[in-house]
Amino acid sequence: MLLRLIYLCLLGLPSTVVAWNGEPTDASRADTDGPHVFYRGPKILVKYIFRRDTGVIAKTLEYADRKEISLTCQVPKTGDAFSFLLKDKLQPEACIYPAPARMMVLSDIEGDFKAFKTILVGGGVMDETFNWRFGNGHLVLIGDFFDRGLQVTECLWLIYKLESEAEAAGGKVHFVLGNHEILNLQGNSAYVRRKYLENARLMGEDFKYWYDRNSELGRWLRTKNAVEKIGEYVFCHGGISPELAQTRLSLTEINKITRQHLGIPQEGIFSEPAKAIFDQQTGIFWYRGAAKNLASEAEINYALHYVGAKRMVVGHTLQPDLTALYGGRVICIDLYHEENLRQGFMKTLWIEEGFCYSIDQSGVKSSLFSISFPRKSE
Repeated sequence: MLLRLIYLCLLGLPSTVVAWNGEPTDASRADTDGPHVFYRGPKILVKYIFRRDTGVIAKTLEYADRKEISLTCQVPKTGDAFSFLLKDKLQPEACIYPAPARMMVLSDIEGDFKAFKTILVGGGVMDETFNWRFGNGHLVLIGDFFDRGLQVTECLWLIYKLESEAEAAGGKVHFVLGNHEILNLQGNSAYVRRKYLENARLMGEDFKYWYDRNSELGRWLRTKNAVEKIGEYVFCHGGISPELAQTRLSLTEINKITRQHLGIPQEGIFSEPAKAIFDQQTGIFWYRGAAKNLASEAEINYALHYVGAKRMVVGHTLQPDLTALYGGRVICIDLYHEENLRQGFMKTLWIEEGFCYSIDQSGVKSSLFSISFPRKSE
């Protein structure tokens, strides 16, 4: 055990230690965070946590008009920062799109801002100063950007910022919800790091309200989908189970029902369609059967036929590498990003002209398999 502790210290993991019983213990503390935007009647409160000398302090700015607000997000310990404006309008996302020429697809960043930045810059999606550089390409993020890591706020605001820039350039950022987004919207802090709970006390904002309907990030997250179809590909976090397929709910219905129930605790979900979507074994955020190769060929074919797609791309279930199952009909992209980055590399899925590739932190692409689905416009 002592050797393991020494090894973790050498890896540079000051916020996580191993207790003598071998279980991980969260040693993170209050630290730089924000902005967090809350709507309190006619007032808009913007709250930050700043590090000062050896301690941290909370700061609150008050506004009456969102158009007056310019926000800056400071990334702890890196010196990185980026600024952005609040969106003029938030509205539900569409869930069916034609295939673009290029897509980068990424999942399960879990608050690891360094990993997120590394692959986005390496793949040419943005530059070092956090500006969109992907033109009319699409960035597809399939859930679990919350929890475990210590830069969740920074990851969320970066997505928020890039969305606006992508739209202006003719591109698109798709942020599809995962089970950890669902948990946080429910106010469930089971996987939340101690840093955020301490920050919440300093800001005077209970963590369970950080992503409710009276916060900007909460309102923004409520515009997102549980599943999207882009060209011949369907994207979701956990997967489409046989049980969900049997409901015959359309993608539009799944997303509408999801948004209607965001923030409701699991035990408060009563309608049968909603229970099918949110089920913690077979629901779209939690299902692991396809990614664990436990579904039958017939079940995968049934699920894909049900959504009108030829391939399903999922996260949620960790894989040692990008993995194509069922003859390439299921592609699993949840990787050990934190560990990979410590070893000096990152990789994720890249889809170009219908072909699937692995792309690394240097922008080098390697083909996953040779079968392609050309864009319909071709």
